[in-house]
Amino acid sequence: MLLDSPVSFHRLSFVPDGEDVLVGRPDTDDFAVLPPDGAAALRRMTEGHTPAQAAAWYAEHYGEQLDMADFLDTLGELGFVRGADEAQEVAPEVRFQRLAQVLFSRPALCCYGLLVAAWLAVIATTPDLAPHPGQVFYTDSLLLVQLVVVFGQLPFVGLHEAFHVLAGRRLGLPSELGMGTRLYIVVFETRMNGLLTVERRKRYLPFLAGMLVDLVVVSALGLVAFALRASDGAEPVAGRLLLAMAFPILIRCGYQLFLFLETDVYYVFATALGCHDLHAATRALVLNRLRRVIGRPARVDLSQWTERDLAVARWYAPFFTVGVAVLLAMAPLVFVPLFVQTVRLLADGISSAGSGLPFWDSLVFAALNIVQIAFWAWLTVRVHLRRRRTSRGVPS
Repeated sequence: MLLDSPVSFHRLSFVPDGEDVLVGRPDTDDFAVLPPDGAAALRRMTEGHTPAQAAAWYAEHYGEQLDMADFLDTLGELGFVRGADEAQEVAPEVRFQRLAQVLFSRPALCCYGLLVAAWLAVIATTPDLAPHPGQVFYTDSLLLVQLVVVFGQLPFVGLHEAFHVLAGRRLGLPSELGMGTRLYIVVFETRMNGLLTVERRKRYLPFLAGMLVDLVVVSALGLVAFALRASDGAEPVAGRLLLAMAFPILIRCGYQLFLFLETDVYYVFATALGCHDLHAATRALVLNRLRRVIGRPARVDLSQWTERDLAVARWYAPFFTVGVAVLLAMAPLVFVPLFVQTVRLLADGISSAGSGLPFWDSLVFAALNIVQIAFWAWLTVRVHLRRRRTSRGVPS
């Protein structure tokens, strides 16, 4: 590459991040952490200066020589240099940005806060409306309960992800909402394209927007259920249904505290600590330590992570136990009561053979769940066998 000719670069962003600068391509979400002097030299080249001119400026400004040839090779490996056959990227149009700005405006956030506060006040004065596992069983029909817990949650899961997208679009980012599958389950997926192109303090709302709307939805459902209550405290079916729909949303909020997974709260935690890939760095560090304990050499090269990631990872590992503690606490408080009540209703239904609807409802419920478990087991075994064949070089 000639040092006396300008170099063409892809559209790059430069965001100060602590003592370093986060430089990246918003179109591909590829980013690298550069020292301030390296980022400054790169910025001059993106403004039209030749590499030779940038190197001369660097020597004059910092009092030392920059190996420009090596620097350009590194930039090429990062994908920042644009080839002659590559067109210049055009910033994508951001739709619904105005709507997003309204939904996350200060008045809107105040309204959300008042709604949640109103629900908390209702719980304080009417404790039996407080969320608990028994609310899921709004009817004795296990099939209807399963429909609400599984399929009835899809709109709320989609809304959770949509608020992530809108929070990103509020900042002018081309965030996207898609759908995918995990095993045989349909899931919504958010692609927060370009989030690292904005300063750190602006990233928290996109990370927390899903949990925000979850709390708003739970509060709204609870308040409507309270309004539907009879004067004597009797719960109509519609009210019980609303509470049954609200409880699984709270469970998903608890899931966000599983710090050993890359959840919304994890990203808030990592961003606040100034880390870029804390989860992977922590896993690699723990794996290397475990291998040393058993007398085997470290397997993962830690040089691929920043010094900040590695420094935090050394004391962050114990925080994974926070998520484990939440999971263990949810077992006796949530999962065990749900399982016990399901088994009780299933046993009552099956034992009522010949009595009509309860028997067939329980039978179909049991059959559907057996089929789901068998299908999941079949997929798991199939994936495992395919990986073994691939590792041995045997075509599948």
